[in-house]
Amino acid sequence: MSEITRQKIFEKLQQLDGYLSNLKKLKKEIKSPEEFLEDFHLYGLAERYLQLSCQVVLDILNLVIIEEAWEKPEDNQEAVSILFGKKIISENLASSLEGIVGFRNILVHEYGKIDRRRVYQYLLEKLELFKVFKKEILNWLKNKSL
Repeated sequence: MSEITRQKIFEKLQQLDGYLSNLKKLKKEIKSPEEFLEDFHLYGLAERYLQLSCQVVLDILNLVIIEEAWEKPEDNQEAVSILFGKKIISENLASSLEGIVGFRNILVHEYGKIDRRRVYQYLLEKLELFKVFKKEILNWLKNKSL
């Protein structure tokens, strides 16, 4: 693996840590689902940091694919499938990431139709998924350098 790609992946993972830290702080500030749904500051921040977190995951998937000189995926779902097929990410993670990719597409492309309840659900329930992704990528990097 090139040192440049390794460095880019580590930088992306640091960005992810920052976004997750912000999301955790935001999550602690929310007193009720109603408060979240009614306060544009809260849901706006959650949407943005979730979008950025999802994008980091996609960026890393594509960096790995490019580094390994695998065939370019047709879309982000296929990028997830490729890394699962190459045993870089687990089946459970791959399955969850497919949902994240779809959610990211809604946040980016269908911003007029975003369901705030779904954003709230992701904020409450999906942050751990990003940690699992980081762990599996770091394990792959470790094994790659052996």
